[in-house]
Amino acid sequence: MMHKLNVRNLLAFVILALAAGLTAVVVVNFRRGGPEELLEALPKNIDLALKEVSYTESENGSRRWTLLADAAAHSVQSGIAKLENIRMTFFDPEGVEEGSLQARQGAIQTESREVEVQGEVVLTSPRGYIFYTDELRYNDQQRIIFTEAPVRLVSGDMQLRGTGLRFHVEKNTFELLADVNGRLESLGDSR
Repeated sequence: MMHKLNVRNLLAFVILALAAGLTAVVVVNFRRGGPEELLEALPKNIDLALKEVSYTESENGSRRWTLLADAAAHSVQSGIAKLENIRMTFFDPEGVEEGSLQARQGAIQTESREVEVQGEVVLTSPRGYIFYTDELRYNDQQRIIFTEAPVRLVSGDMQLRGTGLRFHVEKNTFELLADVNGRLESLGDSR
């Protein structure tokens, strides 16, 4: 009988010690991360900060485009959400992909849903054209992607360079606007 009593006492002591330890951890962490400290840690002029953002723009029950970002910081006053590591995919009314876009950073105007991206921008069309530039803008009303910056286009053995781009998402057509020059790799040995 004495043996059972010692085991019970030991078990009760272990449970009490664990409970005391857990209580100490909660109290220390609660004091350290109060709401005032958390608010001070947020960037100024930011009303909402999110990680791993997924946004889909729909029209008449069909998705028009999706936007994924590693992080977003939204300001209600300006109506702009700043984004990091952006990936966008565009769709036709039947849900078929019409192109995709990647960039290091950017912003979306929440009212007009216009998107501006910068940094290692890559635009891919369903026809296999890949556009490289430093910045692009997407106008949701016109469904057009455009820039005035230098652009490099790669498709198979062809490379074009130019200044300025207009990419019509629904038509899957593009225009390089100025200073266009290109190179076509040999399609075979002509000996």
